[in-house]
Amino acid sequence: MTSENDLFNDDVHKIDNRMIKNSEGIAPIYKTQIKDMTEGLKNEHLQMTKERSIENCDSENQEEYCLIHSNLKEKKDPESDSVVIEDQSAKLLYKVSDRPALQSTLFFAFQNTLLALPWNLTLVILVAEVTCARDDDELKARLLSTTILLSGLTTFVQVTFGVRMPVYQGPTTSYIIPLLAITNLEEWKCNSDHNSFLNNTGVNQSFAYFNNTKEHTSIRETIIYPRFTILSGSLIAAGCIHAFLGLTGMVGFLMRFIGPITVIPTILLIALAVFKIMANFCAIHWGISSMSVIISLITSLYLAGWRMPLPFWTSDRGFHIVRYPLQQVLSMLIAILVGWSIAAIFTSAGVLSNDKTQKEYEARTDARSHVIETTPWFYLPYPGQFGGIGFNSGIFVAYLTATFTSVVDSIADYYACAKMSHIPPPPVHAVNRGISVEGIMCAVSGIFGTGHGTTTFGSHIGCIGITRVASRFVYQVFALMLIVCAIVGKFAAVFITIPYPVLGGVQVLGFGMFIGLIMSNVQYIDINSSRNLSIIGIAIMIGLMIPFWASNNVASIKTGIQELDGFLEMVLSNPNLSGGFTACFLDNTVPGTLKERGLVGWATGGIEEECEEPMGETEDSAEVYEIPAITRLLERISFTRFIPFSPTFRRQKQQ
Repeated sequence: MTSENDLFNDDVHKIDNRMIKNSEGIAPIYKTQIKDMTEGLKNEHLQMTKERSIENCDSENQEEYCLIHSNLKEKKDPESDSVVIEDQSAKLLYKVSDRPALQSTLFFAFQNTLLALPWNLTLVILVAEVTCARDDDELKARLLSTTILLSGLTTFVQVTFGVRMPVYQGPTTSYIIPLLAITNLEEWKCNSDHNSFLNNTGVNQSFAYFNNTKEHTSIRETIIYPRFTILSGSLIAAGCIHAFLGLTGMVGFLMRFIGPITVIPTILLIALAVFKIMANFCAIHWGISSMSVIISLITSLYLAGWRMPLPFWTSDRGFHIVRYPLQQVLSMLIAILVGWSIAAIFTSAGVLSNDKTQKEYEARTDARSHVIETTPWFYLPYPGQFGGIGFNSGIFVAYLTATFTSVVDSIADYYACAKMSHIPPPPVHAVNRGISVEGIMCAVSGIFGTGHGTTTFGSHIGCIGITRVASRFVYQVFALMLIVCAIVGKFAAVFITIPYPVLGGVQVLGFGMFIGLIMSNVQYIDINSSRNLSIIGIAIMIGLMIPFWASNNVASIKTGIQELDGFLEMVLSNPNLSGGFTACFLDNTVPGTLKERGLVGWATGGIEEECEEPMGETEDSAEVYEIPAITRLLERISFTRFIPFSPTFRRQKQQ
């Protein structure tokens, strides 16, 4: 529905254009009068909107107080020295450089924690499937603590010293496809009567109660730990290459060839793996998952412009009512709590089956209550806890494909986060530093034995757009909260008991927002160009065709060398690799201008001076990418401007 403001602005715009068009040949003084009259119409309309907003406020509130808690704000125009009124509905509640009050920070960080823990659990389940540890609850509890700890450490380092944007670092979707490919290899299949979590929505089999008997101890030593050692060594090697790309500045070089046309099909094809897992979560009980989706949609989108009346107390005014979009800021948390409560009611009322063989059982709030009992109060993960370090060339290649996909994904995430956070595009030194941190921490994850990398997680970028909270300080507290959850095992175990339909429903909105962000990259390319449309379409088609053929013709991939067969099978079954490579190859070989390809204003080859088109309205300057104390120190050392990840990179020597 078109708002009154939009209709008025359209009318003013039409009048403005008509007046300017008809003013050709008129003296400059009359042109100035025409412009002033048009601006006067706009200000008059905004003043009327201001008065209506004040009338809707509490009569006891002061005028400026009502403006602060509405979508309007008075601002002084430096040119005309007059006061104008701005519509603040599209602006962030907290910018990247803002530090919200402690109580607000804890709320925002807690919401991000709730969103992070479920996906950590998902990757833990997948790694357990690969290592044949699906029934070992004690090992999975340790693995979950390790995954959460690495997520917290990486996020804190990235936000504080890396790219310095509000980006969550967790087990990303880029590592799902290699793990899925590994589970399909004949030598990595587990001998078990239970079905895989990925092929059966009866997820309770992944959390079957397990006693640590001598038999299972033997299984750990002969099957589980040897697989962890292979995964760890292969991940460390891939992580080193990942870090090398950032430390040497090769990412800036790659950014000259990787643009929106490469990113769009690559990330969309990753979603093909994600939607299957989300569908398995939601299919356990469509009613609960649908309710979680509906609540998150209502609070984040339908009520986005509404300011909830909240009781508040201050020493000077006592108890009074303030208006604040709390339902939007905490939309994900509200959806989780409502869905969790509905599942608890259904469990108490006997609506959900208590038969563990039924998939509906996993919608019960007590389905995994035993995890709380088996998880220790305190556990500090340590390197080598799951064995030593091994290596397998096929597994290494699988992780290497995830590394390159993750680099492309992270570059897109950085620009998406900058756009969502209303800050300028990240400079090349920030991108190099961010990729370096991701690679180093992926290698550290291998040392700790997580079995997966830890890179930028796109779903939380979508949450910034929903909650309008982009504070870097919030994400630092969020990282510390994750570390506490990892060490206090019982605390994390409580969140593990969240029913899977609730998790699936909430993730629908988060991943949907992220996919929408990726699709928004089409604004940088020439959408009317048949070249661009053909490349994107062909890349998506090939990314769908090759994995489909590979999954149905495994017997055809026989070279006589087992490791080579495994390598080809993993490469061919990777949709984002085949689709992304096709898009990148065609985009860089088919003739086209930089502007047509979308490189101008998006990445510009990593050279910020070439950027001619802004990414939209910004609320913070490029200084958000600086590391204040370190930058001042490095400015005194001239050669640091040649170090790719230095904040002074490419900066002219100060006189």
